[in-house]
Amino acid sequence: METVQETAMQGHFADLKQSYVFSIYKALQKYDISAGVSFLIFKEHYVKNEIDKYISTMRTGYSVQSVDEYRTLRKAMALYAKYEYKFDDNTISIISAEIGRSIKDTKEIIRAGIDSTHYTDFYRKYADEDGEITAEDVTVDTTSNPERLFFKQWQAEALFAAYEALDYRERSMVADHLGFCSECYGIYELSKDENGNSVKLLRKGKAYIDLAAEHTLSSPDTAFQIVNGAYDKMLIELAIDEYIHIAELRLTSADNNSVTYEYCADHNNDWGKIHYTFGEDDYDVKRYIYADRKGDFFFATAGEWIMHNTGRKHIPKYMVISL
Repeated sequence: METVQETAMQGHFADLKQSYVFSIYKALQKYDISAGVSFLIFKEHYVKNEIDKYISTMRTGYSVQSVDEYRTLRKAMALYAKYEYKFDDNTISIISAEIGRSIKDTKEIIRAGIDSTHYTDFYRKYADEDGEITAEDVTVDTTSNPERLFFKQWQAEALFAAYEALDYRERSMVADHLGFCSECYGIYELSKDENGNSVKLLRKGKAYIDLAAEHTLSSPDTAFQIVNGAYDKMLIELAIDEYIHIAELRLTSADNNSVTYEYCADHNNDWGKIHYTFGEDDYDVKRYIYADRKGDFFFATAGEWIMHNTGRKHIPKYMVISL
């Protein structure tokens, strides 16, 4: 239980216990009593390796191929903390020299380490009947689901790839607006308290008016258009690579009483058409797309959005909707 609490893996007690038992079995196979070493001491090497291996595969954000790589990750993050969470070139050079990796690899390792610490504990701590402190997962799920963990990481990698595909200004403004570092994706920044001590503070997202001033834009509305245009680009990139489904809408005509939009699925350039009269409780699909004829419901997503988000004073020209 001590290992479970120290590593904040309260939801994995059964799996950690299984790893511990398996490590004992491996140690028994290798143990030689003639070496003069107590088995209780000998087994510790195998126990630590097996526990570290399990934890490294459960953490999100980084695929660790071996126990040695996991220890390199831990060492890099310890040095990152030692040097006050700085991500400048000089600090990265120092850390890369100490862990024996290239500067590029060191940056990737630290970014992954930061990702792996961005989780929230949902545990209620209490003293058990023996007086020892234990914890209970208030959202307990005793099932082991490695598939969900895999797809979570798979989707995260795709999201970051779509973000990296943006141009420099778009990446910078999206990061500033959402409150994370555009270089390492960290959500904390280094600051000083009233006593001059270094402290980590949660990054605050910036309003569009502040983004406009910092990037010398004409108005907050321009900042809004750039940031949301970047979101649209990311959604399209993810849809093309088949990570998500989207519906695109483009305005073809509008008057005081109605609007007509074309819509397509997953950026495939197959456009359908929807007409909507303001105030009506339904829309009229003039032309279905091929995906709808196969049994999908992109027209419903598009039609519902048009009904609830358009009016005489608000008629967007283009939208990307995530399904």
